[in-house]
Amino acid sequence: MGHSSDLRFVNFKQMRNTNIFRLFLFLQICFFCSFATIRAQSFGDPVKMLDRFIGHAASHKLHLHFNKHHYGAGETMWFSAYLLNSVSHLPDTAAQNVYVDLINSSGVLMEKRIMLARNGAAEGDINLPLSLPDGNYFIRAYTDLMRNFDEEFFFTRYFYIRNEKYEEMIPRSDARVNRRFNRRLSDMAEDFNMAFFPEGGDMAPGVINRVAFKVVDALGRGQEAEGVIIDNAGNEVAGFGTLHAGMGSFEFSPEPGNSYQARVSINEGRPLMFSLPQVRTDGLAFMTGRENGNIVLRLSPGLLSGDPVYTGRLMVVAHTRGEVIYSSLLSSEGGVYQTAVPEELFPSGIAHITVFKEDRVPVAERLVFINREDSFVFSPGVSRTVHEGQQYLGLDWEITDIEGNPVDGHFSMSVLAGGFEAPGTTRTILSNILLSSDLKGVVEDPQHYFDPERDPGEELDLLMMTHGWRRFDWESVLAGDLPGITHHPSSGLSVRGRITDPAKDDPVNNHFIRLKVMSGHDDVYESRTDNRGYFSFDELAYPDNFRIELSSRRLSGNYPPDIDLHTFDTHGYGYTPNIFTREEQITQRGRNWKRVPEAGRSPYAVSPEHGPTPQQYGIPDQTIYIDREKVTHRTVYDVLVERAQGLQIYGNQIMFRGPASINLSSEPMFMLDGVQSSRDAVLSINPREIERIELFRGASASMFGVRGAGGVIIAYTRRAGDPGFQDSKEYMIMGYHTPREFYSDLLSLSTGRGAGELPVRTVYWEPNLKKGEEGAGIIFFPFSGDLGPLKIVVEGIGFDGGIGTGEFTIEVR
Repeated sequence: MGHSSDLRFVNFKQMRNTNIFRLFLFLQICFFCSFATIRAQSFGDPVKMLDRFIGHAASHKLHLHFNKHHYGAGETMWFSAYLLNSVSHLPDTAAQNVYVDLINSSGVLMEKRIMLARNGAAEGDINLPLSLPDGNYFIRAYTDLMRNFDEEFFFTRYFYIRNEKYEEMIPRSDARVNRRFNRRLSDMAEDFNMAFFPEGGDMAPGVINRVAFKVVDALGRGQEAEGVIIDNAGNEVAGFGTLHAGMGSFEFSPEPGNSYQARVSINEGRPLMFSLPQVRTDGLAFMTGRENGNIVLRLSPGLLSGDPVYTGRLMVVAHTRGEVIYSSLLSSEGGVYQTAVPEELFPSGIAHITVFKEDRVPVAERLVFINREDSFVFSPGVSRTVHEGQQYLGLDWEITDIEGNPVDGHFSMSVLAGGFEAPGTTRTILSNILLSSDLKGVVEDPQHYFDPERDPGEELDLLMMTHGWRRFDWESVLAGDLPGITHHPSSGLSVRGRITDPAKDDPVNNHFIRLKVMSGHDDVYESRTDNRGYFSFDELAYPDNFRIELSSRRLSGNYPPDIDLHTFDTHGYGYTPNIFTREEQITQRGRNWKRVPEAGRSPYAVSPEHGPTPQQYGIPDQTIYIDREKVTHRTVYDVLVERAQGLQIYGNQIMFRGPASINLSSEPMFMLDGVQSSRDAVLSINPREIERIELFRGASASMFGVRGAGGVIIAYTRRAGDPGFQDSKEYMIMGYHTPREFYSDLLSLSTGRGAGELPVRTVYWEPNLKKGEEGAGIIFFPFSGDLGPLKIVVEGIGFDGGIGTGEFTIEVR
């Protein structure tokens, strides 16, 4: 056996623990103290405002490590989830709900999982049913906290899931949808666009500007292109060509008052014209470079009549994921602002550099990618053994830092046989957490920028110029605007809904409701609706799908209320075609087509229930429920005296307000089970025989006419054997996902696959690698002798910070 290995594991140790950072911090404190008054007057302290904003709006980052990247119906998606703080990139140690959705190209939810992450990790699986339609899908994963912010920062991964038998069950309507989808894709692939990104944000007149560009089709796929820049007089002032993924750059000196266009040939096609941004007279030309371990910043104000349009001081603030790493005031030297920032101050990831004028208005921005390459080392060793006639591969493995110290954390491993994914088509935890998770839109070829065999510096710099880091904008930060946090971190399940009166669709407030968890648990919870009719049972913790029973007392007139249980949506998620989208392969019925009712249907779709609208007295002002086991009163009169709101006693009379006159009684009308009754008949009843008492007064009693002028008191007796709960309804609720244990079908692995079948097979999946005290571990998995080359992929996070991915191949002879 032979093997080759490579693991890249980036360690994010807190910069505050380094001597360099301590020295830098000391110098910065001394420097800022010398002009604290000026900063307070001129800038309003953007650093302090950003720190306040991030302290409020820090979110999560999620990564899912899948056992492979291509699936078919009938297979299982195995995955491990890794949850990090979006600023520090440390594992979130609090228990957190993680939601994973599988959505098709029509925006329909086909599968859902709820997992409880502990210490930053969770594991799960999704069994893809044999009736799952062939087509495009995407996985999105998120936490409750992530729901407060843009969904573009959810974890997403796109798949084409094959089901060649779907042509024998596809509904005719879905076949038409697929044909329209393919026509749309074809049109989008021929619809080209070119966008320009002046470095820093604006083009400045009279000085050299660097302008990045990107040429894409409507799917976002980069296109090869070349062309020239021409001014409004038709003169060619610059030429350009794409370098990678439709991206490139050029330099030229625009003139004030002039306009520019690009004449470009895309994929050697006919020339097309695209307009460049307007030249701003107050623009700053922003040029960055790398020299001797420094990020060199050079800002050139635009020139009008040979003079710079801006001569005041500038402030530079650099942060990584919202944590300020560097800030400084710059003065003009020869009309140019320049500084050098040590790269070693920054952790790995995207550094965001913003330049402010003295009135704290941002005038230029630039993204710079920092790769510290402080890798951990994954050391594998392979052996083979035989036990009871079955061959096993033994994998010894160890993860250490560059000094040889063992690393502890969460790690998952996949062993694959057959054809492997082409380079650049996959996305690892490294490219996702450091790059894609901080950029809007789909990044083409993300792993390309982490290839250890080449230097992608120029291409990565173009990516930074053409994609925006937009987790917040400075305008909101400086204005002190904090985003609303309506979804808070949760580590429990919730059953929520609303109770309404079916006659008028009005909410029923202060209404008692009971939840009983069935499925062998028999736990009971009680609650009441709020003033808008909503109820909630929170912090439940049950595995898998479980059945519940909701019971509520009946309303006036002895009829049940409507219980609207809040469930997740099954439609309307939206699928945006992108570079990973393929044409749908099944566009018509097969020769052996049979009607399969569930084909293409979401398993979570439910049909609405409609019932008759009953008659009633309306919503009472107060409902008094009487618990037979706890009642201590002798009569209904005693209950009313103690619990009725607004009740007044005048001698032998009870009333909701003072006497109306000397001659007329102001006592309320009394009713028993909806029938008018005498005062004494109602007030003398033993409360143990009463289920509830409803009180109407004022406007609420107007429907009773003159008889209800003094209010109405209705007592409902408890029927034999009736505990007071009526019309229970049962529901199936999604609980926490219980991951299955991976099972490898050795028979199917040892036999050849036919044409059209998936080339990649999962030999072994381990979502939770176990290590010994020295950081090393060993696992054994069965195999057959003709598997050929195997690829082993490891991903994970360190408890003290760090994310890592690595793979190696072994040849089984």
